[in-house]
Amino acid sequence: MTQFKNFTKDGNKYIMKREYGFSLLVSIGLGAFAVGGIWINEMAMFWIFGILSVCSIISIWSKQVIIDMDEKAIITKVGLIGKIFPIPLKDFQNFELVRMKQYFITTNTSLNINYLKDGKEKTAMIAQGFTSRSMQNLANEIDEILNSYAHS
Repeated sequence: MTQFKNFTKDGNKYIMKREYGFSLLVSIGLGAFAVGGIWINEMAMFWIFGILSVCSIISIWSKQVIIDMDEKAIITKVGLIGKIFPIPLKDFQNFELVRMKQYFITTNTSLNINYLKDGKEKTAMIAQGFTSRSMQNLANEIDEILNSYAHS
């Protein structure tokens, strides 16, 4: 049995572990701006960035990605107000690795899943981080999970 770095197995469900790095850095940055608002005695800045920081922290705990092999679907929920929606494995097309750079510095890397819904191609975000290697490793683990059930 293979031990996965990014997933925990619960029966025939694979639950993706929470990733704290990128989201926590954004939350800390927003919190720093909120503290800066207090320091320069600008309470509007404090409240705006403070609320955004709290919302960002809450969205870390509300995000989930589950590969359910009983239902043959990838269940995702990304963001604070995003809804939970299943992506049937029969509609799965491919993964897309998107890397954003600003002046030769990578600022964000995200792993997206492309799928068909009502004959139209849709995209959903699976994870985001700083390096393309971590997103590629995550895509490889998902592929390994899907292939292990395809051959059984």
